[in-house]
Amino acid sequence: MTLSTFLAHQWHSFWRARNANKSLALQIILGIFYLLIFIEIAGLGILLPYLIKESMPGKDPIVLFCSYIIYYFLVGLLARFQLQELPSLSIQPYLTQNIKRSSMLHFLNVRSLVHVINVLPFFVFIPFSIVVILPAYGAVATICFLISMFALVFNNHFLNMYIKRKSVDNSWWFFAVVAAIAILKGADYFKLISFEKSSADIFIGLLHQPLFCIIPLAIAIITFVLNNNYLRSHLYIEELVSERKLTISKSYSLLDRYGDIGEMISLDLKLIFRNKRPKSLVILSGVILLYGFMFYPKYLQTGNYTMLFLFALIITGLFISNYGQFLFAWQSSHFDGMMSYNINMKQYIKAKFLLFVTVCSLQFLIASFYGFMGWQIIPIQIAAFLYSIGVNSFVTIYAATYNYKYLNLSKSASLNFQGIGALQWLQSLLISFGPVLVFFLLNKFIGFWTAIISISSLGIIGLAFNRKIINWLAEQFNIRKHKILEGFRER
Repeated sequence: MTLSTFLAHQWHSFWRARNANKSLALQIILGIFYLLIFIEIAGLGILLPYLIKESMPGKDPIVLFCSYIIYYFLVGLLARFQLQELPSLSIQPYLTQNIKRSSMLHFLNVRSLVHVINVLPFFVFIPFSIVVILPAYGAVATICFLISMFALVFNNHFLNMYIKRKSVDNSWWFFAVVAAIAILKGADYFKLISFEKSSADIFIGLLHQPLFCIIPLAIAIITFVLNNNYLRSHLYIEELVSERKLTISKSYSLLDRYGDIGEMISLDLKLIFRNKRPKSLVILSGVILLYGFMFYPKYLQTGNYTMLFLFALIITGLFISNYGQFLFAWQSSHFDGMMSYNINMKQYIKAKFLLFVTVCSLQFLIASFYGFMGWQIIPIQIAAFLYSIGVNSFVTIYAATYNYKYLNLSKSASLNFQGIGALQWLQSLLISFGPVLVFFLLNKFIGFWTAIISISSLGIIGLAFNRKIINWLAEQFNIRKHKILEGFRER
Protein backbone atom coordinates (compact mmCIF):
# COMPACT_ATOMS: atom_id res chain seq x y z
CA MET A 1 0.00 0.00 0.00
CA THR A 2 1.56 3.29 -1.12
CA LEU A 3 1.69 6.62 0.66
CA SER A 4 -0.66 8.15 -1.93
CA THR A 5 -3.30 5.51 -1.09
CA PHE A 6 -3.15 6.34 2.61
CA LEU A 7 -3.45 10.05 1.84
CA ALA A 8 -6.40 9.38 -0.50
CA HIS A 9 -8.16 7.49 2.30
CA GLN A 10 -7.62 10.45 4.64
CA TRP A 11 -9.07 12.77 2.01
CA HIS A 12 -12.18 10.60 1.55
CA SER A 13 -12.56 10.25 5.32
CA PHE A 14 -12.65 14.03 5.68
CA TRP A 15 -15.25 14.59 2.96
CA ARG A 16 -17.50 11.68 3.97
CA ALA A 17 -17.61 12.68 7.64
CA ARG A 18 -21.01 13.69 9.00
CA ASN A 19 -19.82 17.20 9.88
CA ALA A 20 -17.73 17.72 6.74
CA ASN A 21 -19.30 21.10 5.94
CA LYS A 22 -18.59 22.45 9.42
CA SER A 23 -15.06 21.01 9.34
CA LEU A 24 -14.39 22.57 5.94
CA ALA A 25 -15.63 25.98 7.08
CA LEU A 26 -13.45 25.76 10.20
CA GLN A 27 -10.41 24.69 8.13
CA ILE A 28 -10.91 27.62 5.73
CA ILE A 29 -11.16 30.11 8.62
CA LEU A 30 -8.08 28.63 10.29
CA GLY A 31 -6.25 28.61 6.94
CA ILE A 32 -6.89 32.33 6.44
CA PHE A 33 -5.87 32.99 10.05
CA TYR A 34 -2.61 31.03 9.64
CA LEU A 35 -1.86 32.72 6.31
CA LEU A 36 -2.13 36.16 7.91
CA ILE A 37 0.14 35.04 10.75
CA PHE A 38 2.70 33.63 8.29
CA ILE A 39 2.72 36.86 6.27
CA GLU A 40 3.21 38.93 9.43
CA ILE A 41 6.01 36.66 10.67
CA ALA A 42 7.73 36.71 7.28
CA GLY A 43 7.53 40.52 7.35
CA LEU A 44 9.01 40.49 10.84
CA GLY A 45 11.85 38.27 9.62
CA ILE A 46 12.65 40.82 6.93
CA LEU A 47 12.29 43.91 9.13
CA LEU A 48 13.94 42.41 12.22
CA PRO A 49 17.52 43.62 11.49
CA TYR A 50 16.27 47.16 10.90
CA LEU A 51 14.20 47.07 14.10
CA ILE A 52 17.25 45.85 16.03
CA LYS A 53 19.45 48.62 14.63
CA GLU A 54 16.82 51.22 15.53
CA SER A 55 16.01 49.98 19.05
CA MET A 56 19.46 48.57 19.95
CA PRO A 57 22.11 50.61 18.13
CA GLY A 58 25.54 49.00 18.23
CA LYS A 59 24.13 45.45 18.49
CA ASP A 60 24.97 42.97 15.73
CA PRO A 61 21.58 41.62 14.43
CA ILE A 62 23.10 38.22 13.60
CA VAL A 63 24.67 37.75 17.04
CA LEU A 64 21.45 38.85 18.75
CA PHE A 65 19.35 36.54 16.57
CA CYS A 66 21.64 33.58 17.17
CA SER A 67 21.67 34.17 20.93
CA TYR A 68 17.95 33.36 21.16
CA ILE A 69 17.85 30.24 18.97
CA ILE A 70 18.21 27.84 21.92
CA TYR A 71 15.34 29.64 23.68
CA TYR A 72 13.25 29.27 20.54
CA PHE A 73 13.70 25.52 20.35
CA LEU A 74 13.18 24.93 24.08
CA VAL A 75 9.95 26.93 24.08
CA GLY A 76 9.01 25.23 20.81
CA LEU A 77 9.43 21.80 22.40
CA LEU A 78 7.08 22.76 25.24
CA ALA A 79 4.56 24.17 22.75
CA ARG A 80 4.63 20.93 20.76
CA PHE A 81 3.62 18.90 23.83
CA GLN A 82 0.37 20.85 23.89
CA LEU A 83 -0.28 21.52 20.20
CA GLN A 84 0.85 18.35 18.40
CA GLU A 85 -1.26 15.22 18.50
CA LEU A 86 -0.07 11.66 17.95
CA PRO A 87 -1.45 10.44 14.59
CA SER A 88 -1.30 6.76 15.60
CA LEU A 89 -5.07 6.23 15.70
CA SER A 90 -5.38 7.17 12.01
CA ILE A 91 -3.81 3.83 11.03
CA GLN A 92 -5.72 1.66 13.52
CA PRO A 93 -8.15 0.34 10.83
CA TYR A 94 -5.17 -0.86 8.74
CA LEU A 95 -3.55 -2.97 11.47
CA THR A 96 -5.88 -5.91 10.84
CA GLN A 97 -5.12 -5.86 7.10
CA ASN A 98 -2.29 -7.47 5.18
CA ILE A 99 -0.33 -4.23 4.81
CA LYS A 100 3.39 -3.85 5.25
CA ARG A 101 4.31 -2.24 8.56
CA SER A 102 6.96 -0.14 6.81
CA SER A 103 4.25 1.47 4.64
CA MET A 104 2.22 2.41 7.70
CA LEU A 105 5.31 3.81 9.41
CA HIS A 106 6.11 5.87 6.32
CA PHE A 107 2.57 7.27 6.31
CA LEU A 108 2.64 8.07 10.05
CA ASN A 109 5.92 9.96 9.77
CA VAL A 110 4.75 12.01 6.78
CA ARG A 111 1.31 12.57 8.33
CA SER A 112 2.83 13.86 11.58
CA LEU A 113 5.01 16.41 9.76
CA VAL A 114 1.96 18.20 8.35
CA HIS A 115 1.46 20.72 11.14
CA VAL A 116 1.50 24.48 11.35
CA ILE A 117 4.21 24.42 14.03
CA ASN A 118 6.58 22.77 11.51
CA VAL A 119 5.81 25.31 8.78
CA LEU A 120 6.19 28.38 11.00
CA PRO A 121 10.04 28.33 11.20
CA PHE A 122 10.30 28.59 7.40
CA PHE A 123 8.73 32.05 7.66
CA VAL A 124 11.15 33.07 10.41
CA PHE A 125 14.54 31.72 9.35
CA ILE A 126 14.40 32.03 5.54
CA PRO A 127 13.63 35.80 5.31
CA PHE A 128 16.18 36.68 8.00
CA SER A 129 18.85 34.49 6.40
CA ILE A 130 18.34 35.96 2.93
CA VAL A 131 18.23 39.59 4.11
CA VAL A 132 21.00 39.51 6.76
CA ILE A 133 23.12 36.35 6.78
CA LEU A 134 23.55 35.94 3.00
CA PRO A 135 25.27 39.35 2.43
CA ALA A 136 27.50 38.88 5.50
CA TYR A 137 28.58 35.22 5.20
CA GLY A 138 27.82 34.13 1.64
CA ALA A 139 25.60 31.50 0.03
CA VAL A 140 27.32 28.35 1.38
CA ALA A 141 27.19 29.46 5.02
CA THR A 142 23.56 30.60 4.62
CA ILE A 143 22.45 27.29 3.11
CA CYS A 144 24.24 25.31 5.82
CA PHE A 145 22.72 27.55 8.49
CA LEU A 146 19.22 26.91 7.11
CA ILE A 147 19.92 23.17 6.93
CA SER A 148 20.89 23.27 10.61
CA MET A 149 17.74 25.19 11.57
CA PHE A 150 15.41 22.83 9.73
CA ALA A 151 17.27 19.82 11.12
CA LEU A 152 16.65 21.18 14.64
CA VAL A 153 12.97 21.76 13.80
CA PHE A 154 12.58 18.14 12.69
CA ASN A 155 14.58 16.99 15.71
CA ASN A 156 12.10 18.82 17.97
CA HIS A 157 9.22 17.26 16.06
CA PHE A 158 10.35 13.64 16.36
CA LEU A 159 11.67 14.14 19.90
CA ASN A 160 8.22 15.39 20.91
CA MET A 161 6.58 12.38 19.20
CA TYR A 162 8.92 10.01 21.04
CA ILE A 163 8.41 11.59 24.47
CA LYS A 164 4.61 11.74 24.04
CA ARG A 165 4.53 8.06 23.05
CA LYS A 166 6.67 7.12 26.03
CA SER A 167 4.45 9.27 28.24
CA VAL A 168 1.42 7.18 27.27
CA ASP A 169 2.99 4.26 29.16
CA ASN A 170 4.62 6.37 31.87
CA SER A 171 3.60 10.01 32.42
CA TRP A 172 6.84 10.64 34.35
CA TRP A 173 8.60 10.98 31.01
CA PHE A 174 6.79 14.23 30.34
CA PHE A 175 7.34 15.61 33.83
CA ALA A 176 11.03 14.66 33.65
CA VAL A 177 11.44 16.70 30.45
CA VAL A 178 9.60 19.70 31.94
CA ALA A 179 11.73 19.44 35.10
CA ALA A 180 14.92 19.27 33.01
CA ILE A 181 13.94 22.41 31.07
CA ALA A 182 13.00 24.17 34.32
CA ILE A 183 16.39 23.27 35.87
CA LEU A 184 18.24 24.54 32.79
CA LYS A 185 16.26 27.77 32.78
CA GLY A 186 16.84 28.17 36.54
CA ALA A 187 20.58 27.69 36.03
CA ASP A 188 20.45 30.31 33.28
CA TYR A 189 18.57 32.77 35.54
CA PHE A 190 21.06 32.38 38.39
CA LYS A 191 23.98 32.85 35.95
CA LEU A 192 25.34 29.32 36.37
CA ILE A 193 25.12 28.93 32.61
CA SER A 194 24.20 31.38 29.88
CA PHE A 195 21.79 30.28 27.15
CA GLU A 196 22.32 33.48 25.21
CA LYS A 197 26.13 33.26 25.17
CA SER A 198 26.14 29.51 24.45
CA SER A 199 23.58 29.90 21.68
CA ALA A 200 25.47 32.78 20.06
CA ASP A 201 28.80 30.92 20.25
CA ILE A 202 27.35 27.73 18.74
CA PHE A 203 25.50 29.26 15.81
CA ILE A 204 28.00 32.00 14.98
CA GLY A 205 30.62 29.24 15.01
CA LEU A 206 28.44 27.29 12.59
CA LEU A 207 28.38 30.28 10.22
CA HIS A 208 32.20 30.40 10.30
CA GLN A 209 32.45 26.60 9.83
CA PRO A 210 29.47 25.62 7.62
CA LEU A 211 30.39 21.91 7.61
CA PHE A 212 29.35 21.76 11.28
CA CYS A 213 25.76 21.63 9.99
CA ILE A 214 26.37 17.87 9.88
CA ILE A 215 26.02 17.78 13.69
CA PRO A 216 22.37 19.02 13.95
CA LEU A 217 21.56 16.94 10.88
CA ALA A 218 22.97 13.83 12.59
CA ILE A 219 21.03 14.64 15.80
CA ALA A 220 17.79 14.88 13.80
CA ILE A 221 18.47 11.54 12.08
CA ILE A 222 19.22 9.81 15.40
CA THR A 223 15.98 11.18 16.92
CA PHE A 224 14.01 10.05 13.85
CA VAL A 225 15.48 6.54 14.03
CA LEU A 226 14.80 6.35 17.79
CA ASN A 227 11.18 7.40 17.31
CA ASN A 228 10.71 5.14 14.28
CA ASN A 229 12.09 2.06 16.07
CA TYR A 230 9.89 2.66 19.10
CA LEU A 231 6.83 3.09 16.90
CA ARG A 232 7.68 -0.03 14.89
CA SER A 233 7.91 -2.15 18.07
CA HIS A 234 4.58 -0.82 19.40
CA LEU A 235 2.53 -0.73 16.19
CA TYR A 236 -0.03 -3.33 17.27
CA ILE A 237 -3.75 -2.91 17.66
CA GLU A 238 -3.69 -3.91 21.32
CA GLU A 239 -1.26 -1.02 21.93
CA LEU A 240 -3.76 1.49 20.55
CA VAL A 241 -7.27 0.43 21.55
CA SER A 242 -8.78 2.04 24.61
CA GLU A 243 -9.68 -1.25 26.33
CA ARG A 244 -6.04 -1.88 27.14
CA LYS A 245 -5.71 1.55 28.69
CA LEU A 246 -8.61 0.74 30.99
CA THR A 247 -6.96 -2.41 32.31
CA ILE A 248 -3.82 -0.56 33.36
CA SER A 249 -5.57 2.45 34.92
CA LYS A 250 -4.42 3.34 38.40
CA SER A 251 -6.32 2.78 41.61
CA TYR A 252 -6.48 5.59 44.16
CA SER A 253 -7.17 3.52 47.26
CA LEU A 254 -5.87 6.33 49.49
CA LEU A 255 -9.02 8.32 48.66
CA ASP A 256 -11.37 5.50 49.67
CA ARG A 257 -11.06 6.44 53.35
CA TYR A 258 -12.83 9.74 52.60
CA GLY A 259 -16.09 8.05 51.66
CA ASP A 260 -18.25 9.20 48.74
CA ILE A 261 -16.28 12.42 48.23
CA GLY A 262 -13.00 10.49 47.99
CA GLU A 263 -14.57 8.09 45.49
CA MET A 264 -15.82 11.00 43.34
CA ILE A 265 -12.35 12.60 43.33
CA SER A 266 -10.88 9.21 42.40
CA LEU A 267 -13.28 8.97 39.44
CA ASP A 268 -12.24 12.46 38.32
CA LEU A 269 -8.56 11.49 38.44
CA LYS A 270 -9.24 8.35 36.40
CA LEU A 271 -11.20 10.40 33.87
CA ILE A 272 -8.33 12.89 33.57
CA PHE A 273 -5.58 10.32 33.00
CA ARG A 274 -7.60 8.02 30.72
CA ASN A 275 -8.76 10.65 28.23
CA LYS A 276 -6.82 12.88 25.89
CA ARG A 277 -8.55 16.23 26.35
CA PRO A 278 -8.56 16.50 30.17
CA LYS A 279 -5.04 15.04 30.25
CA SER A 280 -3.90 17.75 27.82
CA LEU A 281 -5.30 20.41 30.16
CA VAL A 282 -3.38 18.95 33.10
CA ILE A 283 -0.19 18.94 31.03
CA LEU A 284 -0.81 22.57 30.06
CA SER A 285 -1.27 23.46 33.74
CA GLY A 286 2.14 21.89 34.40
CA VAL A 287 3.85 23.65 31.49
CA ILE A 288 2.40 27.02 32.52
CA LEU A 289 4.44 26.83 35.74
CA LEU A 290 7.52 27.64 33.65
CA TYR A 291 6.04 30.96 32.54
CA GLY A 292 7.44 32.58 35.68
CA PHE A 293 10.95 32.31 34.22
CA MET A 294 9.77 34.20 31.14
CA PHE A 295 7.77 37.02 32.74
CA TYR A 296 8.63 37.45 36.43
CA PRO A 297 12.19 38.87 35.94
CA LYS A 298 10.96 41.48 33.46
CA TYR A 299 8.13 42.81 35.65
CA LEU A 300 10.19 42.60 38.84
CA GLN A 301 12.75 44.93 37.29
CA THR A 302 10.08 47.44 36.23
CA GLY A 303 8.11 47.11 39.49
CA ASN A 304 4.91 46.25 37.59
CA TYR A 305 3.12 44.37 40.39
CA THR A 306 -0.17 44.26 38.48
CA MET A 307 1.35 42.12 35.70
CA LEU A 308 3.08 39.97 38.32
CA PHE A 309 -0.32 39.37 39.92
CA LEU A 310 -1.87 38.49 36.53
CA PHE A 311 0.75 35.83 35.81
CA ALA A 312 0.60 34.56 39.41
CA LEU A 313 -3.15 34.15 38.94
CA ILE A 314 -2.59 32.22 35.70
CA ILE A 315 0.20 30.05 37.10
CA THR A 316 -1.62 29.07 40.28
CA GLY A 317 -5.20 28.93 38.98
CA LEU A 318 -5.13 27.79 35.35
CA PHE A 319 -6.36 24.28 36.20
CA ILE A 320 -9.48 25.71 37.87
CA SER A 321 -10.31 27.75 34.78
CA ASN A 322 -9.53 25.09 32.16
CA TYR A 323 -10.94 22.02 33.91
CA GLY A 324 -13.74 23.79 35.78
CA GLN A 325 -15.43 25.37 32.76
CA PHE A 326 -16.42 21.83 31.66
CA LEU A 327 -17.17 20.66 35.18
CA PHE A 328 -20.29 18.63 34.30
CA ALA A 329 -19.52 18.24 30.58
CA TRP A 330 -16.60 15.88 31.31
CA GLN A 331 -19.26 13.27 32.14
CA SER A 332 -21.59 14.35 29.31
CA SER A 333 -21.42 10.96 27.55
CA HIS A 334 -22.88 9.18 30.59
CA PHE A 335 -24.54 12.03 32.50
CA ASP A 336 -28.02 10.54 32.00
CA GLY A 337 -26.84 7.39 33.77
CA MET A 338 -25.29 9.41 36.59
CA MET A 339 -28.50 11.34 37.19
CA SER A 340 -30.52 8.09 37.37
CA TYR A 341 -28.67 7.30 40.61
CA ASN A 342 -29.36 9.09 43.85
CA ILE A 343 -26.27 11.32 43.69
CA ASN A 344 -25.90 13.97 46.38
CA MET A 345 -25.07 17.05 44.29
CA LYS A 346 -23.69 18.88 47.33
CA GLN A 347 -21.09 16.15 47.77
CA TYR A 348 -20.49 16.01 44.02
CA ILE A 349 -19.73 19.75 43.85
CA LYS A 350 -17.69 19.60 47.06
CA ALA A 351 -15.55 16.83 45.52
CA LYS A 352 -14.89 19.06 42.50
CA PHE A 353 -14.04 21.98 44.80
CA LEU A 354 -11.59 19.86 46.83
CA LEU A 355 -9.96 18.68 43.59
CA PHE A 356 -9.48 22.33 42.59
CA VAL A 357 -7.97 23.16 45.99
CA THR A 358 -5.58 20.18 45.86
CA VAL A 359 -4.25 20.85 42.34
CA CYS A 360 -4.08 24.61 42.91
CA SER A 361 -2.16 24.05 46.16
CA LEU A 362 0.39 21.86 44.37
CA GLN A 363 0.85 24.52 41.70
CA PHE A 364 1.28 27.18 44.39
CA LEU A 365 3.90 25.14 46.28
CA ILE A 366 5.93 24.52 43.12
CA ALA A 367 5.64 28.17 42.04
CA SER A 368 6.82 29.31 45.50
CA PHE A 369 10.40 28.70 44.34
CA TYR A 370 10.04 31.87 42.25
CA GLY A 371 10.37 33.70 45.56
CA PHE A 372 14.14 33.42 45.10
CA MET A 373 13.79 35.98 42.30
CA GLY A 374 12.33 38.60 44.64
CA TRP A 375 10.42 38.64 47.92
CA GLN A 376 7.51 40.55 46.32
CA ILE A 377 6.54 37.42 44.38
CA ILE A 378 5.64 35.50 47.56
CA PRO A 379 2.80 37.76 48.84
CA ILE A 380 1.54 38.24 45.28
CA GLN A 381 1.34 34.47 44.73
CA ILE A 382 -0.32 33.94 48.13
CA ALA A 383 -3.00 36.49 47.21
CA ALA A 384 -3.49 34.90 43.77
CA PHE A 385 -3.70 31.41 45.30
CA LEU A 386 -6.27 32.39 47.94
CA TYR A 387 -8.37 34.25 45.39
CA SER A 388 -8.25 31.31 42.97
CA ILE A 389 -9.52 28.73 45.47
CA GLY A 390 -11.80 31.05 47.45
CA VAL A 391 -13.48 32.98 44.62
CA ASN A 392 -12.56 31.76 41.14
CA SER A 393 -13.36 28.13 41.95
CA PHE A 394 -16.97 29.02 42.88
CA VAL A 395 -17.40 31.41 39.95
CA THR A 396 -16.19 28.64 37.61
CA ILE A 397 -18.57 26.04 39.09
CA TYR A 398 -21.47 28.48 38.75
CA ALA A 399 -20.60 29.21 35.10
CA ALA A 400 -20.41 25.44 34.45
CA THR A 401 -24.10 25.11 35.31
CA TYR A 402 -24.79 27.08 32.11
CA ASN A 403 -22.66 24.82 29.89
CA TYR A 404 -25.04 22.51 28.03
CA LYS A 405 -22.67 21.28 25.31
CA TYR A 406 -21.55 17.69 24.85
CA LEU A 407 -17.79 17.07 25.04
CA ASN A 408 -15.74 14.47 23.17
CA LEU A 409 -12.93 13.45 25.55
CA SER A 410 -10.90 11.55 22.95
CA LYS A 411 -9.84 14.74 21.13
CA SER A 412 -6.88 16.84 22.21
CA ALA A 413 -7.45 20.22 23.87
CA SER A 414 -5.20 22.07 21.41
CA LEU A 415 -7.17 24.13 18.85
CA ASN A 416 -10.31 22.32 20.01
CA PHE A 417 -13.23 24.67 20.65
CA GLN A 418 -15.89 22.02 21.19
CA GLY A 419 -17.99 22.87 24.23
CA ILE A 420 -16.70 26.46 24.35
CA GLY A 421 -19.23 29.22 23.89
CA ALA A 422 -19.52 32.95 24.60
CA LEU A 423 -20.17 32.27 28.30
CA GLN A 424 -16.89 30.34 28.65
CA TRP A 425 -14.92 33.18 27.06
CA LEU A 426 -16.69 35.70 29.30
CA GLN A 427 -16.00 33.58 32.38
CA SER A 428 -12.29 33.28 31.49
CA LEU A 429 -12.03 37.07 31.10
CA LEU A 430 -13.94 37.68 34.33
CA ILE A 431 -11.86 35.43 36.58
CA SER A 432 -8.60 36.67 35.03
CA PHE A 433 -9.00 40.39 34.51
CA GLY A 434 -11.64 41.12 37.17
CA PRO A 435 -9.30 40.62 40.14
CA VAL A 436 -6.40 42.13 38.18
CA LEU A 437 -8.38 45.34 37.70
CA VAL A 438 -9.19 45.45 41.44
CA PHE A 439 -5.53 44.82 42.31
CA PHE A 440 -4.39 47.55 39.89
CA LEU A 441 -6.74 50.19 41.33
CA LEU A 442 -5.93 49.36 44.96
CA ASN A 443 -2.18 49.21 44.29
CA LYS A 444 -2.19 52.49 42.36
CA PHE A 445 -4.35 54.61 44.65
CA ILE A 446 -3.88 53.07 48.11
CA GLY A 447 -0.82 50.82 48.19
CA PHE A 448 0.75 47.42 47.53
CA TRP A 449 -0.11 45.81 50.86
CA THR A 450 -3.70 47.05 50.75
CA ALA A 451 -4.10 45.34 47.37
CA ILE A 452 -2.53 42.11 48.67
CA ILE A 453 -4.65 42.03 51.87
CA SER A 454 -7.88 42.91 50.04
CA ILE A 455 -7.50 40.23 47.37
CA SER A 456 -6.43 37.65 49.97
CA SER A 457 -9.38 38.57 52.21
CA LEU A 458 -11.86 37.90 49.39
CA GLY A 459 -10.40 34.41 49.00
CA ILE A 460 -10.44 33.75 52.75
CA ILE A 461 -14.09 34.86 53.01
CA GLY A 462 -15.00 32.50 50.17
CA LEU A 463 -13.24 29.60 51.92
CA ALA A 464 -14.91 30.44 55.24
CA PHE A 465 -18.37 30.28 53.68
CA ASN A 466 -17.63 27.38 51.32
CA ARG A 467 -20.42 25.16 52.71
CA LYS A 468 -23.13 27.76 52.14
CA ILE A 469 -21.76 28.57 48.68
CA ILE A 470 -21.65 24.86 47.72
CA ASN A 471 -25.26 24.41 48.90
CA TRP A 472 -26.30 27.38 46.77
CA LEU A 473 -24.39 26.01 43.75
CA ALA A 474 -26.16 22.65 44.16
CA GLU A 475 -29.49 24.51 44.05
CA GLN A 476 -28.39 26.33 40.89
CA PHE A 477 -27.47 23.01 39.28
CA ASN A 478 -30.87 21.50 40.14
CA ILE A 479 -32.62 24.51 38.56
CA ARG A 480 -30.83 23.91 35.23
CA LYS A 481 -30.34 20.13 35.48
CA HIS A 482 -32.83 19.21 32.75
CA LYS A 483 -31.39 21.78 30.32
CA ILE A 484 -27.93 20.33 30.94
CA LEU A 485 -29.19 16.78 30.30
CA GLU A 486 -30.97 17.85 27.13
CA GLY A 487 -27.88 19.65 25.84
CA PHE A 488 -25.58 16.68 26.53
CA ARG A 489 -27.83 14.42 24.42
CA GLU A 490 -27.13 16.51 21.30
CA ARG A 491 -24.00 15.02 19.76
